[in-house]
Amino acid sequence: MNQRVLDVALSVIVPVGSRHADAAGLYAEYKTGLDAIGQVYELIFVLDGPREAFAESLRPLLAIGHRMTVISLTRPFGEATATMAGFEHASGQVIVTLPAYHQIEGGDVTKLVAALDGCDLATARRWPRAGGPLERMRRGLVHGLLAWVTGRRFGDLGCGARAFDRRVLEEIQLYGDQHRFLPVLADRQGFRVR
Repeated sequence: MNQRVLDVALSVIVPVGSRHADAAGLYAEYKTGLDAIGQVYELIFVLDGPREAFAESLRPLLAIGHRMTVISLTRPFGEATATMAGFEHASGQVIVTLPAYHQIEGGDVTKLVAALDGCDLATARRWPRAGGPLERMRRGLVHGLLAWVTGRRFGDLGCGARAFDRRVLEEIQLYGDQHRFLPVLADRQGFRVR
């Protein structure tokens, strides 16, 4: 399932793991936000292992000509590998990663891309955050430790919604669970992070 779009300004990578929303609904929500940006974009779904139900939901959209590429990995490798596989197929100068489940509003994609003005990588922050007291404490400890080690405060490293210049992934190779720390790695590499 592959359709290439020429002169793409924006490549949107959606790594699809075991946690995902309905494909057609997710596509419609993200498409609304992406269309509002007013730039030519490509949407790349990377299926991290066999995700037949998700792929089947995308087939009718491909059949009627929606702009997207679907990449299927042979087995689950993890979100970082799926993101890198998407990057290898991306042709835009700006790369956006979006989660395969409802983590942000589709219309907020415009804010995420606009936040790139004056920086190399912009990451979304979910608010209000869900989770009980233990989860809030865990997040606070992780973010506090990173602030202490790096001297930079990051608001929500767990959010998969990010926009960045393609140079970021050209210089940083992700593997394992490093995708969560992309803003930290980019900052340490000298990129401007917001």
